[in-house]
Amino acid sequence: IAMKYSLIVLATLAVSAYGFSAISLSPATNSITKRRNEFKLHLTTITQTNNGNDLFLSKSVYSTIEEGKIAVIPNFLPQNEVNLLRADAQDLWDQGRFSTDALAGYGSTGKFDPTKDRSVLRLPQWKNDSLGNYSNRQRFGNLMANVRSELAYNLNRPNLDKGLATTKYGNGSTEISYTRFGKGAFLKRHVDEHHEELKGVEGWAKPTRRSVSWLIYLNDQDWDGRKEGGQLRCFKRQQNPHGRIGATVNGDLQVGWLAKTSLDPNERPVYLDSKRHYHGDCAMYVLNEDGRSKSYITKAFDTNPLMYVAGSEALVKKVLLSDRKDLADRFRLIEAPKSKITDILKGDSQYAGQGEPPKLDEELEDVDPRGGTLVLFDSVSLPHEVLATKNKDRWACSGWYHEDQQEVVL
Repeated sequence: IAMKYSLIVLATLAVSAYGFSAISLSPATNSITKRRNEFKLHLTTITQTNNGNDLFLSKSVYSTIEEGKIAVIPNFLPQNEVNLLRADAQDLWDQGRFSTDALAGYGSTGKFDPTKDRSVLRLPQWKNDSLGNYSNRQRFGNLMANVRSELAYNLNRPNLDKGLATTKYGNGSTEISYTRFGKGAFLKRHVDEHHEELKGVEGWAKPTRRSVSWLIYLNDQDWDGRKEGGQLRCFKRQQNPHGRIGATVNGDLQVGWLAKTSLDPNERPVYLDSKRHYHGDCAMYVLNEDGRSKSYITKAFDTNPLMYVAGSEALVKKVLLSDRKDLADRFRLIEAPKSKITDILKGDSQYAGQGEPPKLDEELEDVDPRGGTLVLFDSVSLPHEVLATKNKDRWACSGWYHEDQQEVVL
């Protein structure tokens, strides 16, 4: 589904130097200005600028992400620059530098075939200056670092642009990789980040967490998902959320939704407050109208095993919201834990990437992986999947902008 923007767009990007030259734009922050001087990128049409920090993206991109949807920017990179990245990825694939992660699939009855699974050029190889076209990857990383700075400012996520999140992942300050889906490969529905309490005993050990997901597709511009498959399917909410999605300002991650009702016409994000940070003394809450104070909707509870098992949404309603039927009827987990039993109960043990239907209160949006297209979305709140490719290999450059994880309170 093509999304319309009164855009940008970087239609005539001369990105061989990945930098930029534009007319009559306001000065940027020091961090952006410093990186601007390192490369040249020619922008011809940017509209609806709202400050000096939206040099790459339009205002509508930020509002789309804030609504929990996917922002789609066609022609972010011109095809000649896409071809440079694609050639580098293909060369490194041919050299055997990619790793097969076995997260994709191509039908439960088929034998494992690494040429069909999703393969990834992982970060250590991406940063290795002796492999492939490193200078081009480095310039591209600088470009995406600029995008990160704009998102930090315009989404009011300042932690995107400071701390370990800006240094841990090397050039470009982002977790970044090439990805390849072979013919028939797909990736089941998932979200890119979970609350620390829902990631096992190591959940609080990581210094950063994913905040904004992005991909730039490295395929031909005429990719037709109806013929070639490989679309990115997103499961967006039917109702725009009321309040901040993904995480609160203090770093509590979202775990669910309260659907709208006739008495409360607002769809409200539900966050998890985990005070002691070792799978105990947790409680769910929504933000009040001031955007900061909390209204708790559950009593304190242990996340394990309650929120670690298939059927956890029903358990939350029965155990934690038993005395609040009004809230139980509205509560939805963003993404419930899955198991093979889940597949059997759903009748999709033979699922082969044809695409899942939406759940209650959701709508589908399919994005064709056309070359040069940039997509951006919140890592926590938007479930998505990759539909099976049919006749071509599917290439992309994928990454995640991180924020430093909230401090552990002892």
